[in-house]
Amino acid sequence: CVLSKIIPAIYSIILGFCAKNLPVFTSTSCLLRPILGLIYLMSLPCFNLSPGSRPRDCGDLYASGQREDGIYSVFPIHHPAGFQVYCDMTTDGGGWTVIQRREDGSVNFFRGWESYREGFGKITGEHWLGLKQIHALSIQGNYELRIDLEDFENSTAYAQYGTFGVGLFSVDPDDDGYPLTVGDYSGNAGDSLLKHNGMKFTTKDRDNDHSENNCASFYHGAWWYRNCHTSNLNGQYLRGQHTSYADGIEWSSWTGWQYSLKFSEMKIRPTRDPENK
Repeated sequence: CVLSKIIPAIYSIILGFCAKNLPVFTSTSCLLRPILGLIYLMSLPCFNLSPGSRPRDCGDLYASGQREDGIYSVFPIHHPAGFQVYCDMTTDGGGWTVIQRREDGSVNFFRGWESYREGFGKITGEHWLGLKQIHALSIQGNYELRIDLEDFENSTAYAQYGTFGVGLFSVDPDDDGYPLTVGDYSGNAGDSLLKHNGMKFTTKDRDNDHSENNCASFYHGAWWYRNCHTSNLNGQYLRGQHTSYADGIEWSSWTGWQYSLKFSEMKIRPTRDPENK
């Protein structure tokens, strides 16, 4: 059952909202959002995926024997109409559903809330899958996130997170700002996402950050900004070193705040048993 897979994540969600690096909450308010979200999840129908059912994500497709990278249709449990995604079936054991890609600057990522909610770009190229779709995927169970990066000198790095979700415990994720849950870092790019854990998504026309300014407008992007960022993967495509500050495709723990990356790809898959990876 989907709910039985999500409940173990409660502990990490609560830690995300109550961690020392977040603003101080009372013990009641700190727990309120995950508790309300859990009540909402318990009100949803309980499903099991039977053999022959439509794939919920690229992980299901991989499990069914698909091994080719490319476009597939997926049907998350609470998004039965389905949508198209790009599946990475080769990186680190495959089964990844791509949720973001930057590679050539051909798509404008400095957009408003509606565009980020619904998604934009071309699935085979630069695109943002959409907060609605990412939420529909990550609410199905425990997911991990992998971020692959490349600079203009063709050096590569990655960051992987064993815990990932968007709006996991939101009764109304759009109204709640699609808050990010992320943790359990590994990789060689450094952790430039921890600061953003627990934050709502901000765009140039919807300010959900903790800064006096709108971080999305100030840094020409859209992200789970706090005050303001240590990563900005939806920033401007500035092609390497730039004189402006932190407004490119930045992953500060790897290349600092004044180097815009050549390539970034964010992708998620259901968390696997380490012994069956």
